[in-house]
Amino acid sequence: MEKLKVGFVAGFMEGFSTKGLDYFKAYQKELAKMADKYGFELHVIDIIMQNIEQASNIRKEIEAKQLDFVLFFHPSYIIGDNVFEIMKSGKNFGLWAIEELSPTGPMTFGSFVNISQNIGISKHNFLAKPLKTKWFFGDMESKFFKNRFDITIKALTAAKAMKNARVAQIGKLADGHINHMANPRAVYQYLGVDVTRDYEVEDIISLGEKITAAEVDKVFKAVKQASKISRVSEDKVRDSVKMYLAIKKICNENNYSAVAFSCWPKLMPLKEMVGCLTNSLLNSDGIAAGCEADILGTISMLVLQKLTGAPVALMDLPKFDENDESLLLWHCGSAPFEMANEQGVMCEKHYFADYAESVKNCGPITDLIFKKGDVTVFRLAGEGEQFYYVTGKFFDPEKQAFCGSRGWVNQLKFYEEPIKAWDLANTLLENGLPHHFPMVMQNVGPYLEEFAYWTELKKVRRYDYRDYLYV
Repeated sequence: MEKLKVGFVAGFMEGFSTKGLDYFKAYQKELAKMADKYGFELHVIDIIMQNIEQASNIRKEIEAKQLDFVLFFHPSYIIGDNVFEIMKSGKNFGLWAIEELSPTGPMTFGSFVNISQNIGISKHNFLAKPLKTKWFFGDMESKFFKNRFDITIKALTAAKAMKNARVAQIGKLADGHINHMANPRAVYQYLGVDVTRDYEVEDIISLGEKITAAEVDKVFKAVKQASKISRVSEDKVRDSVKMYLAIKKICNENNYSAVAFSCWPKLMPLKEMVGCLTNSLLNSDGIAAGCEADILGTISMLVLQKLTGAPVALMDLPKFDENDESLLLWHCGSAPFEMANEQGVMCEKHYFADYAESVKNCGPITDLIFKKGDVTVFRLAGEGEQFYYVTGKFFDPEKQAFCGSRGWVNQLKFYEEPIKAWDLANTLLENGLPHHFPMVMQNVGPYLEEFAYWTELKKVRRYDYRDYLYV
C-alpha cells in the first residue's frame, strides 16, 4: 500500500520573534519519529516562506510531490496572500499554531490569531470548493495536538488506502439479498474502490484443489490447535482451508484488498459447505472478507481494517433487549478466532444442518462468544456516499444467544451520543439500511467521524422510536 505523504512547511513575517523558527526545526525531528511510528512519508520543505515568490515555489513542490496532507506551521503571523498561494495546491491542510512566550507584554508570535485568519482564507477564498482544514495548537504533547494528529493521520491513511483499492466479488449475491445490490461505478465514484467480478465459487473450489498438501496441512494443524472440531468432519475443515489459501493466492496475484465471498446458494449444494471458516481465516490474515457477496458491507469492513489493523467481521442483528438496553450481534459463524473470549472457538455445523436434510452435514462455522470490550459497527450505505456507526461494549457472555459467532452489546451510542435499543432499531429500520453490520473490537468513533469528513460521506439520520411514522 502506498504511504500517506505528509508535508511540513512554515512561513514567517519580519517583526515577530524568531524563537518560533527554532520550534520549526525541533518539530521536524519529532515528526520524523512519528512518521516511523505511523508509517507515513514526511516531506519537510525547509524554505521559510516570507514572500509570494517563495510561496509559489512551495506550492509547486507540494503539487510535484503529490502530498496528501500539508501541516502548515505558524511560528509567527504570516501574510495571508502568501498562505492563499500555497493553498491553491488544493491539498488537505493542517494549520498549527503555538503558544505565545509570555501572557503579557508584546505579542511574540501572533500565531493563534493568524490561523484564525488563514482557516478563514481556506473557506472564504475558495468559493467553488472550500479547502478541508484542521487546526492544531500547542506543542506536540499538548491536548490540542497529540490526539488530534493521531486521528487525522489514521483517518487520512485509511482514506488513501481506499482510493483505487481492489475488491473482488466472488459469486452472486446470496438469494434474496437484493438489498445488498451495489453499483460498481457509483462505488468507484464515491469511494475510489474498484469492484471486480473475475472469479466464481467454482473457480475457488477448483483452485483450492491445486493447493499443495503441505500448505493445507500447515494451516489445518493451526486451526486444529486453536479450536475444537465438533459435529463437522475434518475433511470439511480442510476444504475450508483450501478455499482460504486459494482466495489468498488470487488476492496476492490481483492486488485485492478484500473479497465478498458468496457461500450460498452455490457452495452449499456443490460441497455441502459454507464459507464461514474460510472468511474467518481471511479476516485473521488481514484480508477483509465479507459474507454473501455483500460488496458495501465488505468495503465497510475494509475501512475498519485499514483504520485499526485489527481483524474485522460481518454480523447480523437479530435481537434487541429493552430491559438492559442492549443488542445482539450475531452471524452464522464467520468471526475470526482472535475475537473469541476465554471459552475459545468451536468449528461446528451450520445451523441449517439442524433443519434441512439436504445440508445435514453443512459447515464449518466458528462458534464463539465475543470477548468483553469495545466494539464499533460501521456501515457504508446508499451507493457508498452515506454512512453510520454505532459504538458499545460486549458484556455478559452468559446471556442467552443463538449458536454461531455472537455477543450482546450495551452502552450503545449512535454518532457518539447515547441511544436506547429500540431507538437504534427504529433508526436502522426507518432508514431501510442493509441488514449486515461490519464490526471491529475497538471504539473508533472519532476516527470514523474524521474519515467521513475527509472523504465527504453523509451521515444517515437518527430516528428515535415512536408509535407513529413522522418526517
